[in-house]
Amino acid sequence: MAMLKSIFLLAFAAASALAQTQPAPGGCTTNSFTFPSWFVHNFTANPAKHQAHYTLVNRATNYTLNIGCQGQDGTYATCLASGPRYGMTFGGAVELKAATAIVHVRQAHDGLKFEASGNASVPLVCDGDACKSSNPVDLVKGSLSTPVAITPAYADGPPGHKNPGCGALSKTPKWTLGTIIFINETGDGSSAIQSQSIKFQVTNEATGHVVGCLNYFLAGPGEDPRMQISCGGGTDRKSRYNIRTDAVFYPRSWKFEINETWYCDDVDSAKLVSITGTGSTTLPLNCSTGSTTTYCQADNVPVQGQVLSETALAPYSIEDPIPSADGCTISSVVSPSWVLSNFEVDKSTGDDVSSAAISFNLRLNTQNSLFDFPVFVYHDGVKLGDAETWYPGSFGAGEQPLAPKTASFQYADKTQEVAIKMDWVCIDIDPGHPVQFSGVATTKLPQLECEETDYGLARCVSAQGYTWTSAVSNVTWKSLEAGSV
Repeated sequence: MAMLKSIFLLAFAAASALAQTQPAPGGCTTNSFTFPSWFVHNFTANPAKHQAHYTLVNRATNYTLNIGCQGQDGTYATCLASGPRYGMTFGGAVELKAATAIVHVRQAHDGLKFEASGNASVPLVCDGDACKSSNPVDLVKGSLSTPVAITPAYADGPPGHKNPGCGALSKTPKWTLGTIIFINETGDGSSAIQSQSIKFQVTNEATGHVVGCLNYFLAGPGEDPRMQISCGGGTDRKSRYNIRTDAVFYPRSWKFEINETWYCDDVDSAKLVSITGTGSTTLPLNCSTGSTTTYCQADNVPVQGQVLSETALAPYSIEDPIPSADGCTISSVVSPSWVLSNFEVDKSTGDDVSSAAISFNLRLNTQNSLFDFPVFVYHDGVKLGDAETWYPGSFGAGEQPLAPKTASFQYADKTQEVAIKMDWVCIDIDPGHPVQFSGVATTKLPQLECEETDYGLARCVSAQGYTWTSAVSNVTWKSLEAGSV
């Protein structure tokens, strides 16, 4: 069992990484939230001497530390790091057991810090007193506790990648076509046009994954036109890797071709491979012909194939989620701000006006499209001479605001300033553990354009389509109970 605990800063100079591991695909900040985790390389131990050595790679920062551990009988082996520290401090320990090692690691850096912990088994194989991990590299997944308490949601990966025998069966690819229906409409020159359609299911024998394929097309020119067929069912939107299936059918000769890319790591998660294979056959269709239509079908048709390419991919990366554009959580921690628009003040005309109705649109400033739509906030009866009162904002009728959860504001009529106090909740990285943020955004209003309405009111609004951004200060956050939002 390997236990890791790490604190790391976001922005360091580049550092060397081990050749057998590829850097995670996103930037440091995004990776720190998306998959806080570590690679443990070359773990070796001598239980009799209470010694252990390994190389630690932080997957978010891609920094490498060489770790050496020494202990005494019945105690933990204390670990020290060597090599460049990149401003980090380190402390750790190893507890050696019969078949596994428990590794404790801690890294720290001043500034904006991430703190995470995780655990994973490190199986040992021994030759006398010399032991080593049975894996070329071990993965330890983590859960963040700082700056926010979340456990990132890993992807399931493409279908069938852990199917027993996936790798071995992929050496000689084979597919099975099921429920094949081919319809050839010759047309009658008036009510029926000349067209063709085909649909079927494809099962990859290595992964066990099934995709559906369908195409409808007008009859093509030539003796045996090449018809491209669309296949679907291989996509996991969270995964970096997805199955791709392409098929071709020649409607006159009934020749069929398939080209597919799939993934296997059924034997060892550290040895993930991408496989592209191709195969072809002539479909044994049974047909019946009417006046203008030929209806053909077949089932359980085998397609033998061959491997076109096999590519080794980054260890354990098959379950890594795709690092997305900075969403709710990352934006809220790193540089929170709100986008305002459509600010409106409605008040009576005259010199003795004391109150007004105020409304505006508000949305979190983030690259995540989930928050592209602003929330309409309003309050009636705002006292124009009172810049100290916080007025609770009501949301538009029927709205279920994604952000903010609550909002109140102060309005200074003389200086044309607004302060907005709000709470908002983020669940984009870990839906099971919501994080509530709180803060205040103060902004100077843009020039308002005023006009008198038919009802004796003065209506002052910001320019149509104009938006402006206000940074949030005094940001705090806390974890909420699972299922509370």
